[in-house]
Amino acid sequence: MVFNDNFLIALYLVAALGAFLIGFKLLSENLQKVANKGLRKLFDKTSKSKIAGVGIGVGATVLMQSSGATTVMVIGFVNAGMMSLYQATAVIMGANIGTTITTILIAVGVTSVGKYFMIFSFVGIFLSMLLKNGKAKSWSLTLAGFGLVFFGLTIISACSNGFKDNETIKNLLCAHIKPSFLEPIVLMLIGALITAIMQSSTAVNAILLSLVSAGIQIGGGGNSILYIILGTNIGTCVTALISSIGATTNAKRSALIHFLFNFFGSVIFLVILMIWRGFMDEFWTLIIPTAEMQLALFHLAFNSICTLIFLPMTKLIVKATEVIIKEKNTEEEIRITYMDERMLSTPTVAIAQLQKETVAMGDRCMNNLHAAFTAFVENDITPIDAIHAETDEISIVSKQITDYLVKVSGEDVSVHDDQRISILYHALADLLRVSEISDNIAKYTRTSVEKNLVFSEQVVEELKKMYENLSEMYKIAAAIFETRNKDGFAALDKIENEVDRERKFLIDEHIARLNSGACSPKNSAVFINLVSNLERAGDHINFFAHTIEELQ
Repeated sequence: MVFNDNFLIALYLVAALGAFLIGFKLLSENLQKVANKGLRKLFDKTSKSKIAGVGIGVGATVLMQSSGATTVMVIGFVNAGMMSLYQATAVIMGANIGTTITTILIAVGVTSVGKYFMIFSFVGIFLSMLLKNGKAKSWSLTLAGFGLVFFGLTIISACSNGFKDNETIKNLLCAHIKPSFLEPIVLMLIGALITAIMQSSTAVNAILLSLVSAGIQIGGGGNSILYIILGTNIGTCVTALISSIGATTNAKRSALIHFLFNFFGSVIFLVILMIWRGFMDEFWTLIIPTAEMQLALFHLAFNSICTLIFLPMTKLIVKATEVIIKEKNTEEEIRITYMDERMLSTPTVAIAQLQKETVAMGDRCMNNLHAAFTAFVENDITPIDAIHAETDEISIVSKQITDYLVKVSGEDVSVHDDQRISILYHALADLLRVSEISDNIAKYTRTSVEKNLVFSEQVVEELKKMYENLSEMYKIAAAIFETRNKDGFAALDKIENEVDRERKFLIDEHIARLNSGACSPKNSAVFINLVSNLERAGDHINFFAHTIEELQ
């Protein structure tokens, strides 16, 4: 393909870049969908070691084809309390290595081999039209994205050949400038700026590889193009920094770690290359024959060496971020512990986190129920305001989880994940009822104190026994809900039946005491309502566990 008209070439170049970016987006998004479970398993193993963390970062980035996506996910996990800063640091370093695989793929794409991969765009789109929603469709769109990436690269490469002898383009790319002290710094800043604007170091690298493949000189030659590559590593941090806005302190520190790693690594290599000006011409070109692979493998070497340098310094890096970004004096407003919107791009991971969030909410409901019951048996109104406040707080948390569920359900989820979403909706409703019962019991306590109601030690002991059964029910129910193991239903249902019998027994005994004159009638309303509410709490705890029966 030969172009002569510069304006036409420019139009083709812009269109090709658009095709490349669309293809890359299709590739990245659909790989994330098919790799959901794999990603979850990978991130669950981050605590094993720093080396494992690096490997996980590499693996996740290869799966998603985006170090930016991996870093944003890591920030989400840190924000959700799922990952420590130390774990995040290792994963971020691994993500930087993983993204070089994409660069190497691009290096292959700008050669004559790449044009044969363009056919995948048609094959992928054709298959996606035949297939229904699901993993098979995601794979076909991944294939289409793969083909579009190489289509874009092929056209970009052809356009670059058209620009090869254009004096205006040569001047624009600073080919006439002789090496100077400022040139490396300026080129690195240009690389950082362009990457920050485009929000994709991959796209910038694709253009650079196409230019060098066409024989176009960047800057003053020699190491000049390497300075731009160093700059792209700084510019790519912008995505993570933007993502950390409004997040927790530790999430902001994660984004800062990504920036510090890339910035200081780039500065170290900048100094080395400024001292060793013959690195490219006298060393690197002798080892690696093709211009495309020279850049791609330099990118790999840069990130690998930086990881080797900084990985032993993980604790120091974390401490530095803690000094720069201090803890807030006031308590963070974020009530959700495990969930972060950055996880919505991976629905399976997001749902798993929402399940943890639901159980955490259940724990809060039971703690509040315990506080309310204890206040009643101790005839103490002091905790009542706190109980009401906690009930309101739980209601807010429930709404936040529900809002997240709505957002997740709007994603392209599997049938299995759709069932899990339905389960969470029903589980939230039952847990919220338990929280509201705590509120009711607090009101009975206030009434009991105001009216000076007195209950015998025997009655109180019977109530405590009933409440202990509720506590045991919740332990079993939470375990069933988390593990999806239905074997616990028999024990759960047995205790629930016991709670029902206790309610009937306590009310029957109360009526008998009333008839014998051993109990005051003014106790009746509070006592019967209390017992009935405890029994209702048992029903909802049981329903909470049985929601998993919807899961096929």
